[in-house]
Amino acid sequence: MNASITKRPFAHAAGQVLLLFLSCGYLAGCSALPLEPITYQEAVTRYQEGGGIENYRCALVPADEQYHALRDAQPIAVEIDDVLFVKLAGTVQALQQTDITETRTAYAHDDMAATLTTVSQFNHSEYNESDDRHVDLVFEADGKTETYKTFGAACGL
Repeated sequence: MNASITKRPFAHAAGQVLLLFLSCGYLAGCSALPLEPITYQEAVTRYQEGGGIENYRCALVPADEQYHALRDAQPIAVEIDDVLFVKLAGTVQALQQTDITETRTAYAHDDMAATLTTVSQFNHSEYNESDDRHVDLVFEADGKTETYKTFGAACGL
């Protein structure tokens, strides 16, 4: 009987650790700002609700350290013209472009901000209308910051 009492605290602790991993996600750990998958259709629908007609687009998917898209990864951010769409807590958020340079674009809305830094561009289309790219995405909200390595395929027109 005593043996089972000493094993229960360990089993309880192991269960708590397992619960922590399951609730926080295996690969990402306990991310302070978990950007949820967002479909291109969700983003474009929200954009068109505001009267926008899409010219430029880029869906950014999570990538590994070498910027290879993670297997079966869904976009975590979608750029359409001068708006960046992300999803937090099941709600699509639209951040407006606040600054742009050749390799860096900043977005903000309320207490959220994002910066996209293009690390490299390659596989340019015949008329340079689109390309694939490696992008660092820094997202800030509620005083917390999270950095994501992402891959964008066929970004452009």
